[in-house]
Amino acid sequence: MKFKFLIVAFLICLFSCSKENRVAKKLDGNWTVDFMQVQDGEGFMYFDSIPNGTFNFLSDEKIINANVAYKFLNLNGFTIKDTFKVEQENYIFNSKFDRIYFKIASDSINARIILLTKKSMELEYYDLNKFRLVRFILSKD
Repeated sequence: MKFKFLIVAFLICLFSCSKENRVAKKLDGNWTVDFMQVQDGEGFMYFDSIPNGTFNFLSDEKIINANVAYKFLNLNGFTIKDTFKVEQENYIFNSKFDRIYFKIASDSINARIILLTKKSMELEYYDLNKFRLVRFILSKD
């Protein structure tokens, strides 16, 4: 009975670790931001189809770099320009909830991976300071 329990526990550990490795391999590399979606606190959605920037994940060291500039028009017709910048920050990936945790200055970011393939990724997080949900649609270089 103990032997069967050890085999089952080993198989669970083996298969749970494999998702971490598969995702790390998919995340690794340079990603270009193709499209952005911003939803404000009142539920209005804004888009930037030509954002400028990249994300870079180094899975061996668990480091993220990102530099994205984007803009959109709000309901009053004002152009809002913003940036998303992360420099050499460690990240933690939680495979159970498909979340990536990292820091920007003094803020901690809890980003959700919506889609991840070898060539495309959708990543979103809620910006508490600006009351907006920000979604990045990325493609791998």
